[in-house]
Amino acid sequence: MRKEPVYKNRTPSVSPSILDIIVIATGLILLMLLLYSLEALVSPFLIFVMILFLLYPLRDIAVAKNVMLISALLFALWLIATIDEIISPFIFSLFLAYLLHPIVTKMETAWKIPRWSSAVFIICISIALVIVVLVLGLPHIIGQFEGILLAIGTISTQFVEWVLDGRFIKAIQKYGISVEQLRSMLTNSIAPRVEDILKGILKGTFGIVSGLQVLVSGIVNIIIIPFLTFFLLKDFPLVRHRLKMMVPRKRREQSVVFYHRVDEILGRYIRGTTIIAIFDAITVSLGLWIIGIQYPLVLGILSGFLFFVPYFGFITILSVSAFVASLSMGSMSLPVISTVSFLAVLHVVENYIITPRVIGNKIGLHPVLLIFSLFIFGYFLGFIGLLIAIPAAAIIIVSVKEWEMNRKRELKQEDDDQTTEQ
Repeated sequence: MRKEPVYKNRTPSVSPSILDIIVIATGLILLMLLLYSLEALVSPFLIFVMILFLLYPLRDIAVAKNVMLISALLFALWLIATIDEIISPFIFSLFLAYLLHPIVTKMETAWKIPRWSSAVFIICISIALVIVVLVLGLPHIIGQFEGILLAIGTISTQFVEWVLDGRFIKAIQKYGISVEQLRSMLTNSIAPRVEDILKGILKGTFGIVSGLQVLVSGIVNIIIIPFLTFFLLKDFPLVRHRLKMMVPRKRREQSVVFYHRVDEILGRYIRGTTIIAIFDAITVSLGLWIIGIQYPLVLGILSGFLFFVPYFGFITILSVSAFVASLSMGSMSLPVISTVSFLAVLHVVENYIITPRVIGNKIGLHPVLLIFSLFIFGYFLGFIGLLIAIPAAAIIIVSVKEWEMNRKRELKQEDDDQTTEQ
């Protein structure tokens, strides 16, 4: 009786042969020539599909695997940038769900209220607060913002009159500089540039207000965001479980530990900083209104947004508020000193008394690394980059520390194995 030959299982070779390399290189060259000739018809989606089609059969080769990974990351960035208007309601709803998740969980566990009922209650309260703020506050915010922009037009004239008045003129005349020449230079050159710079700073800073106004005016977003937030809040544990199950089993436990660390950092920063930012906006608005500074509501909202940007946010709101205070009354020194003193005391109270109690310990970023993160994220992503710089940098630090711990654990395991063999 004839026996069938028995074949042992072979592990596929991960090292490409010279012939494989020549074929791959030739194919890539021809593909690039074809893409160059069809430049007007080629999209990133088509290129990504072709990369997967060519390299997926060679996924055991390290180079092909890395090329597919890099291509997937670049394609994801392109896709997010392309459909940002479509996914923005989903991202905003996810942020709200993450922000409100502890409240719904507390109502479910402590008060025995079903999760869907807690989510409905929280969404209704949030919608009511938003409607009240829009109806009562938005007209005043827009009016005060326009008032600041209109007031900037008079700043250059006041600056010129202040420079050309009193002792400054006598000091300039000692050096042989003509008053008329100085007046012409200030009026025609310096003053218009100062006005353009100030308007640019304020329009850029308050650009978020116009963005919110466009968001609110979009009927689709107004309708869809509460529904998305409700379903995300209701199924938040299920979503988290599904994401965990997508991780391979051998890395699942490690991924859960990493998720808990990241969740602790994001939760402590986002929720705590949001609470303090709201408190900061209300306190600054009331404080500047009591002092008698113009446009307190706009300055308070600006202060609340800038609270998410350490160091630079405080310097910016301090400068803008002092500048507005100098236009609020006849005497320049008293309102400016009062405003600066009030904001400085509030900054100390928030950072050294309220923040440790609400947020707990700091995220753990060195001040140099924190400022570096603000510069990098702000350069590439603008104002949004400044808002996400700290949590993003903290997540990167956690990832690096996790990699270092795993590497040390692997090295220790190798040393233990060698010791056992000896």
